[in-house]
Amino acid sequence: MSHKVLDSACIGCGGCDYACPTGALYKTDSFLGLFEIDPYRCDDCLDCIPLCPEIAIVPDPEWVVCHGRGCPLSSERLKMVQCNVFQAQCPTCEGPLWKAEGDDWTCPRCDDGRKVGCPKVRMFEKYPVPEPLHQH
Repeated sequence: MSHKVLDSACIGCGGCDYACPTGALYKTDSFLGLFEIDPYRCDDCLDCIPLCPEIAIVPDPEWVVCHGRGCPLSSERLKMVQCNVFQAQCPTCEGPLWKAEGDDWTCPRCDDGRKVGCPKVRMFEKYPVPEPLHQH
């Protein structure tokens, strides 16, 4: 399960944002400048959680865990494959790209013909993939 920021607890300090290696955390347009987590870009590294003074970052059970429960890359068979965590997307299916060591980034389904891919793409109808929100 990826994580979410509780609006009722976030104070907008930004400590979480500086810790995020994928740019999944971003400031909302609200007056208070609260933060949200883009669940497509969150790779469940948990680096942001200890930096939140208000314990406002909590698990979101609606999402699968990158390289954990629900992710095919957690299998022994695909342990050498990396995911770009939606930093770039397949132009056909909009899923994230994968690569094995020494290979180029490709779409696991469209380019490689795999029967598995990122399970987060099942959430596209409910939560469209946002454009990159900011760069680190």
